Amino acid sequence: MPNCKSKSCKCCSKRYVSCGIDKKGKCLDVCTDPICGDPDCLTVLTPVVYDELGINLCRNIPMEAPVTNVDSISVQVMDICFETYGETAVTAEPISGRPNCYLVTLTNLQVVFFVTFYDCAKRVLATQVVTANYLPANETSPEYEYMDEDTNPTSVELEIYAPYGVAHANEPCLPAIVHVIGFGCDNTALSQGLNLIAIPKVLNFDPEECMATIGLSVILKSVYFSQYKIPHSGKAVVPKACTRPTDDTICLDFVCGDLLDLAIKPLELGPPKYEETLKDSCDVPCDPCCCASSGSQCSPPPAQPTEND
Repeated sequence: MPNCKSKSCKCCSKRYVSCGIDKKGKCLDVCTDPICGDPDCLTVLTPVVYDELGINLCRNIPMEAPVTNVDSISVQVMDICFETYGETAVTAEPISGRPNCYLVTLTNLQVVFFVTFYDCAKRVLATQVVTANYLPANETSPEYEYMDEDTNPTSVELEIYAPYGVAHANEPCLPAIVHVIGFGCDNTALSQGLNLIAIPKVLNFDPEECMATIGLSVILKSVYFSQYKIPHSGKAVVPKACTRPTDDTICLDFVCGDLLDLAIKPLELGPPKYEETLKDSCDVPCDPCCCASSGSQCSPPPAQPTEND
């Protein structure tokens, strides 16, 4: 805050603007007159995958069919639950002497599947949530009988490059957070740091035994949000769904017309255009409508040249 030299001085906070605002030539203030059209380049803040690696797991999962005449199933991974403390916890530790890489240990993954049951004509009969334990840590772990050293071992260790570190929970010992991306109500978003995704495949389903063999690709990613400049190839056009209304109204004209889109283009930051500098406060004539409503005195805007002038 600046220091006041008199009691009549009104102190205000410092105002910052983009460096290099051009005071020469034609004045253009995007704060009052935004630029429409398409940019040549876009400045985007986007999640960037710095490293990723995955493994394949497989096991049999017994089920209880909620209906009869089931012929086949499909599955989605809704969530993956695991412990963050103790001997059977999922951990992410920096590698000694190699601080840009982490060793992630996966074990006791409680995978929550959303299962859809079909008949022989592929009609949906019922849905069900089924939980199965992959990578059972020891004999006390749930469903340890499905442990297999080749296809479903007790644990795996993944080495991943994560130069900006990982997220940590605000809990005792500050455990590292491994974000799970699935089809649950609160895990569909990508997060900064370590992300875990599981892609399932039904390898076999026995309707008589109601036993499914489900393979699981478990993929670990290190993701950070970073700003990049990318070429612009035009806006994506959204396909418009059509209706068949009967009344001829302005609403009908709008409904049958084109989809709305954003017309103002983002500023092209940096070279070659440096449009972040186009925030110069310009002397713009008052709109006569503004004068009438406010009662202020305004000079009329300058006459616009025509083809006959």
